[in-house]
Parts: sequence; structure tokens; C-alpha cells
Amino acid sequence: MTDAITPAPPPAAPPPDGAAEALSQGLSAFAARDLEAAHRLFERAHRRDPRHPRAMSWYGVTLVLVERNSALGVSLCDQAVRGCGPDPELALNQARVHLALNQRERAVKALFRALEQRPGEPSLLAAQAAMGVRRPPVIRFLSRGNPLNRLLGRLRHRWLQRQGGAGAAPRILEALPGPPALAPPPEPDRS
Repeated sequence: MTDAITPAPPPAAPPPDGAAEALSQGLSAFAARDLEAAHRLFERAHRRDPRHPRAMSWYGVTLVLVERNSALGVSLCDQAVRGCGPDPELALNQARVHLALNQRERAVKALFRALEQRPGEPSLLAAQAAMGVRRPPVIRFLSRGNPLNRLLGRLRHRWLQRQGGAGAAPRILEALPGPPALAPPPEPDRS
């Protein structure tokens, strides 16, 4: 096994003209949280160039978020990652899809695989930090589901939150923007 870092693959070739424009407009609509419009635009880009990894990945994301077509959406995101390699944008989309489907473990694995290939990538590191790392059980020789471990874990979590946020769970969606339906509720004013 070598310790050499694999070089980043060349970025995917731009899609044909109509597909590139639809993809660009779709990204703008997604950033503006207009998921219906983004879905239509990503679908158009994907139909014009079905093999382009970015169009495939973004279309997969909106399939899951808008149409709730999880099988095809996950498949398209996975296929885009396999076809293009460890592109951070595609890995983040894969994580977005899994988070939208409440598959946190798979989202963490997608980010972990991407970070193995691109260890210093800021967007992947930010997403990993936003998702957080699961702490070991308080009493390690007891199972994680043991009632005593669960109680002590809750107490540890509350204690860490009161210690200046050192253990506060970060907001996942800040690093992995998603639809408004997945956005956390606003925090109550405690003043």
C-alpha cells in the first residue's frame, strides 16, 4: 500500500451548450431554494447529456427532494460518483441524498470515502464537521443501547452544551444546503 495521494481527476468536460445553461440555471435555482424550478432545469440538463456526472448527480438530488424517487435518485448520484471519481461536489450530493432519506450512516460513509481520496478538501471537511462525530459510549463495556449508557450519554451531551457549546451538535444543513422542508426550525429567543 502506498502513502501517495492520488491526483485529482480532471474536471468533467462541460456538457453541451443547452445542458450547460440548464445546469447553471438549475444551480442558481437550487441555491435560491426553488426546488421545483431546479428539478426541471436539472432534468433538462440530464436529458440533453445523460452521461454528464454533474447533471446526473444534481438531477438525482432533486429527484429525491422533489419527487421522492429515492431509488433512481440514489442510483444517479452513485453512478455519477463512480463515473467521475472523488469529485467533492458529487460526494456532497451523495451525502445530501442520504441525509434527505434519513440515512445518516450512508451520508457519513460517502463523505469518508471522498475524504480518503481528497483529504484536505475544505468543502468535504466542512460537511464532515457539520455532521459531527459520534462519541463512544460513556461506559465502553456496555452496549450503546444499554439504558445506563443512554442516560449517561444524554447527561454528558447536556453538560457539554452548557460548557460553552464544546459538544453542541452543529447544524448539518449549514454545510449541506437542502430544501426548506429539511431546514431546522429557528431557535427560540432565550433573552
